[in-house]
Amino acid sequence: MLRLCSTSKIRSHLLKMNNIPFIQSDNFFDEESLQIDNPKDFVYHATLGKHKSAIDTYGLSLPLLIADSVVMVENKLQRKAKNLSQAREFLQTQSGNCLSILTCMIYHSQSKFFIDISATYYEFEKFQDNDLEDYLSSNLWKNKAGCIMCEGFHSRYIKRQIGSSTNALGLNIEVLKTFL
Repeated sequence: MLRLCSTSKIRSHLLKMNNIPFIQSDNFFDEESLQIDNPKDFVYHATLGKHKSAIDTYGLSLPLLIADSVVMVENKLQRKAKNLSQAREFLQTQSGNCLSILTCMIYHSQSKFFIDISATYYEFEKFQDNDLEDYLSSNLWKNKAGCIMCEGFHSRYIKRQIGSSTNALGLNIEVLKTFL
């Protein structure tokens, strides 16, 4: 049994699908406190901040699993869009372009500690305007780094993928399993 320190429904779904027992808890870390624009630095420091908060809040009575994901397009950070206008801007930048989804994960138990940063790369075809507007109207983009929905809207536009699909969803299960 481990403690997933994330409110992400997708991360909890990935653990369930892989028969990894867990309880889900918030980590109470405010990512907005980070003033970092570099995507790799941001995801690393956000995960470290979440880890410190989780240790302070829960201790190690259960192993902790902490993760954060960001999107990098043209070396620019895309986090969760704050509004519809920013979501449209993010998606228009992704259309017909390449991007990376960076996920940083920490597993910490009384006997083990590891940190992993993995990247999944996508090359997308140009998004159809009507599909883009439907996706924006659906609000499914909310609370997703870079408004990415690899299992939904974005799936029909993937030209090429390099890297783990679970990493792109926010938790590199393949790496995690090697430590469990």
